[in-house]
Amino acid sequence: MENRETVRAFLETQSTLALATVDEAGNPQAAPLFYISDDDLNLYWLSSPTSRHSLNLAANKQVAATIYPAVWEWTAIRGLQIEGEAGIVRDSAHRETILTRYRHKFNLPPDLNAIIEQSILYSLRPTWIRWLDNGVSFGYKAEITL
Repeated sequence: MENRETVRAFLETQSTLALATVDEAGNPQAAPLFYISDDDLNLYWLSSPTSRHSLNLAANKQVAATIYPAVWEWTAIRGLQIEGEAGIVRDSAHRETILTRYRHKFNLPPDLNAIIEQSILYSLRPTWIRWLDNGVSFGYKAEITL
């Protein structure tokens, strides 16, 4: 599907997602996070288990996210709206594969290795993605249901 390839290529060029979660009382919270993606459009990030969004995920795995570059022209607005389920990556081999790619994408210095090893690796498995691109036409949208 052409839209999948467009989304996959866009994910590779960006660094930060805004993750939206809700707490146990239903209050929303958003957090900017460095991420990497895989070929299935899953997103991965590192976080402390005591951060607000991590605590929210423990209570409610349903999340939304958005990824977009900073622009100043309305015709340059493009990005993703994402809905899905997030959780901890528990498979140690998969974690190491993702962490290797994470370190490479962000060129992290070795002195961060201890912090990375203590962090929890989370994944967002999208169920719905909307691609927006005003460069195609004002309000252009394409959706992918996974």
